[in-house]
Amino acid sequence: MVRPRRALRGVRALPLARQMIIFATVPAVIVGATLAGLFILQQNQARPQTMSPGANPSQTASQRAQVAEAISACRRHVAVAESVLDAADNGIRNWRDRIEAQSDLALGRISKKEAEEVWKKTGQAGPSDIAKYQTAKDRFRDDSTACAAVKGAEDADNERLEVCRTRAGKVRSALAAADRTMKDWEIALSVTPSEKELKPEPEGVWADAWKKAPKNLSAYSDAMDTLAKTKSCPR
Repeated sequence: MVRPRRALRGVRALPLARQMIIFATVPAVIVGATLAGLFILQQNQARPQTMSPGANPSQTASQRAQVAEAISACRRHVAVAESVLDAADNGIRNWRDRIEAQSDLALGRISKKEAEEVWKKTGQAGPSDIAKYQTAKDRFRDDSTACAAVKGAEDADNERLEVCRTRAGKVRSALAAADRTMKDWEIALSVTPSEKELKPEPEGVWADAWKKAPKNLSAYSDAMDTLAKTKSCPR
């Protein structure tokens, strides 16, 4: 015998009045939510946009490109200047070694043979030192306006240029000191006695060059020490 199905419990049809209230309410909620969303969007659009500190709201794409190129040009200028210092390094080291060898020989700290070895080594390297330095120097053209602040640039960019400009100034001082010292070395190569003529007590033009050399060598060392403590150009 087939039993009759049991009616589902808890399921009742909603009264007609309640259904009409729901049908009337749902569209109103949707419309209200839409209007609220539009109101919030309008408020956000009307609110002034905040910018990062130092940003220039009127800076155009062309100006940004000019600022970027100015920073790159500044870094290139300093890099080329520093390459001249690199080229002078070996020559100045050889010149210092020769001066110290003469001083040590005069004070009896080294033998004449030891001084002759320094003379021979530095003398052989001398012409190459001068040529290398001169080649690097010819490639560099100093520009006092390099790394200047750029009109319309953001504060952060001008700060980067300022750091690089400070570096350029210290490099310029070091270059001047290096140039004086390399000129001393170039002149000395023509007036220094050969290793066989070397004496504990220098004579003539060589004696004058030997006595004057420490001043420019010291100035160069001081300038390079200052440069080593100066921040490099930021990227």
